[in-house]
Amino acid sequence: MNEYFYDIINSYRLKKSYNKFEVYEPFYRELKIGDKGIDVWRLKYLYSRYLYYHYQGTDYIINEEFDEPFYNSINRFKKEYNINESNIGIETMKLILEKTHENFYFFVEVELPDNRSKLGKFKLYNNNGDLEFSCDARGNGQHDVETIKSQAMENGDTPIGIYIASYESGILKNNIRDYGPAGVFRLWYPLYGYATKIYKVNRDGILIHGGTEDENLRRSHGCVVMHNDNISKVQKIMIDKIKHPYHMPTKYVEHYTGVVFIKRLINE
Repeated sequence: MNEYFYDIINSYRLKKSYNKFEVYEPFYRELKIGDKGIDVWRLKYLYSRYLYYHYQGTDYIINEEFDEPFYNSINRFKKEYNINESNIGIETMKLILEKTHENFYFFVEVELPDNRSKLGKFKLYNNNGDLEFSCDARGNGQHDVETIKSQAMENGDTPIGIYIASYESGILKNNIRDYGPAGVFRLWYPLYGYATKIYKVNRDGILIHGGTEDENLRRSHGCVVMHNDNISKVQKIMIDKIKHPYHMPTKYVEHYTGVVFIKRLINE
């Protein structure tokens, strides 16, 4: 899986299949009370969906902290399925993944070269994994250093990883000049890859958006940039063909309706 990494980290390599795509999860350690991180957030979120589809409420806050209310709640799950783990380990995580109902409307692949001054490729797939649209894209930040370093810097190159994401149909803040004349993809949380090391530390608010008429595409502050004509074509496909529900632009209400793969373009 070198296309997602610039370096190797220890991981359980847990993954889940969605039609033609495999999504790697951020679980790489046993979890216990007091732990913090994206892996904690993801497990809390997945378990909340499990509870919802079993007609139960969620009696804990979905955040990045492994607290006592979550520990007590998930212990009931372990008891129900006779899981004998002192903390929350791979057996519990695997079973929650298997039993969680999670549908997505879209999958996006963005292949970016290590030399981010060069153009990459944006590919939009429907929820069956069929390609709907492809065009040029650029994930070049504001720093003239190699991508491996730039990714970790504020306003740097778009970080490599697998993200859960949403699509917002309207124009972000009605700002056509910066974001283009159509909708945006918002990358909420990385699940796998280099981005998991730096997200919520000094990187956040990553989008895929328009905002340029230049065929070479402009630099961004960490987002993936597309030509205005192409982002408008994407909007039409998302509404007419993929039938994505309408979402107003937001920075505060989190929706997860798709998956975005930001990948290395190995053979540039």
